[in-house]
Amino acid sequence: MAQVLTIASGTQVPAVNFHAQRYFADDLDANEVLIKMLAAPINPLDILVLAGLYPVKPSHTHLNEPILGYDGVGEVLKVGSGVTNLSIGDIVVPSKFGTGTWRTHAVLDAASLQKVTRPTDLTFASILRIGIAPAFCLVEDMRALKPGDYIIQNAGTSLLAQFVIQFARRRGVNVINVVRDREAYELEKVETALLKLGAEIVVTESALAGDARVKNKRITLALDSVFGASGRGLVKALAVGGTYVQLGFLSGPAGGPIAIDPTDLFARQLTMKGFRGSAQVGLRSAEEQVDLFNWFVKLFNSGELQLPTLGLQKVKWSVGDAEGSKGVVLEAVERARAGALGQRKQIILFE
Repeated sequence: MAQVLTIASGTQVPAVNFHAQRYFADDLDANEVLIKMLAAPINPLDILVLAGLYPVKPSHTHLNEPILGYDGVGEVLKVGSGVTNLSIGDIVVPSKFGTGTWRTHAVLDAASLQKVTRPTDLTFASILRIGIAPAFCLVEDMRALKPGDYIIQNAGTSLLAQFVIQFARRRGVNVINVVRDREAYELEKVETALLKLGAEIVVTESALAGDARVKNKRITLALDSVFGASGRGLVKALAVGGTYVQLGFLSGPAGGPIAIDPTDLFARQLTMKGFRGSAQVGLRSAEEQVDLFNWFVKLFNSGELQLPTLGLQKVKWSVGDAEGSKGVVLEAVERARAGALGQRKQIILFE
């Protein structure tokens, strides 16, 4: 029994539908493959898609409703007669956004999938396109960084932020991680984990402006996933000639706009950029993306990259129990939408 999550139609408030039905894939077109999903994350980007706020829309529908899920990993079960680049048993990830990974099975064009080396933990493969590759591009592409430079980033406990730390460390670049305010004992746990991962400084949003550790550092790159007042704090921390990159707006409408002072551009000569992971990764050819993703897996399998030290929350989607899985996965989506302080990255595991 195949199952799928879609964006519900005809509702004022964005909602999610769970569908279950028998799966018919006896006849594949020549260019198609049948895959079973193994794991898929619930990302902030997915919540933006659900709310209709992300520019890249889902590419596939079920009963005329868009299928959710933009990242994940699957296994090839069957290939069409014209498919030469994939074989039964291959591990694959989406080659572009909008594939619709929140489903147990999918028939897809082979060109929409990318074969990857099998990692020691398939969870790692499930976050390659939206979690790991964008973190790499932020460190490599946004500006020329030198050993001893500092990156400052908010949403400092996020999966993406934790991979930024790891890629920056490989280049000798320091990272200041800005996190939301929380109880002292919780902050201590978060700080310990992030410092162990390689962050240089961990500071709360409210303490950033007055933290002496941040003063006079060569902060050349600011990565803003929140916007509003939190983003303004990053702008103020930048050194003269620094680069501000806006890659998200987790604060939502309540966070308000970001204030830019005339001196930011005229006197301080700051550069302001927007970042979309899909576009930045897409600047690389298909062959380059294959090489890049396999390099990530190689680093992971050798212990040079690691999954988030703050942990992941695994959500079990039991293919054989559609009714039981419905409640579990819908609840997981609602947790992600709520965005509670301390909420760990959720990964759907298809069993």
